[in-house]
Amino acid sequence: MRGPRQDRDRQFEQTSTRCCTRHEAAGSWMSPFIECPSKNEFAAKLRTESHENIVDQYLFRGTPFAFRTSHASYDFLVELLANNLGLFADSITMVGSGRIGFTLDPDRFGAPFSVRSDLDVVVVSERMFDEAWFDMLRLGRKCLALEERVRRIVKSHRESYIYWGFVIPDRLPGVVRLSTHWFSTFRVLSRYSQFARFEIKGRLYRTWEYARVHQLNSLSRIMERLPQ
Repeated sequence: MRGPRQDRDRQFEQTSTRCCTRHEAAGSWMSPFIECPSKNEFAAKLRTESHENIVDQYLFRGTPFAFRTSHASYDFLVELLANNLGLFADSITMVGSGRIGFTLDPDRFGAPFSVRSDLDVVVVSERMFDEAWFDMLRLGRKCLALEERVRRIVKSHRESYIYWGFVIPDRLPGVVRLSTHWFSTFRVLSRYSQFARFEIKGRLYRTWEYARVHQLNSLSRIMERLPQ
């Protein structure tokens, strides 16, 4: 008798077949793995190439470094998230060290991706972002009844995150209606063997342009720290 995980892995195999077939038909959201530059190569590109092109070529497109040996697993991950969130698959991508192979955190630039690294997912939906934003705007004095840690996160959203065009719904329980569903959508990924070893986190951006500008800001901060 098969167990629940075997059934889920069977679902993965079936979905992977659909993904591959759709990809081979051309015109899909899926892209092949793009060879990632090393830390030093990436630093050289930052000095000589358009940062906008770097973001578009290396940070948003193709199969991420973390799934370089299993393209179908990444396609399945994106399809699961898209289906559960009611979005199209081209609304989702992966960034960070899982995407490029090393961290783009300006304070830790170049630290290599490992099995202990988080996987950072970008989800883009103007509708969902605006709903969460208005939930925060309507909070009013109810904020005083929230746990201290949630009040701190609300403050971070108001002072920084919203400015950069994103929210982190699962960190806003009791604040945004999306929070529980968002948390459950990402939590369920751990039930699949190919994702269980990772902590997968998601940020919700209003538009792709906000996500792009946020990445560009990180690249500019890295440039400031590179030796001349």
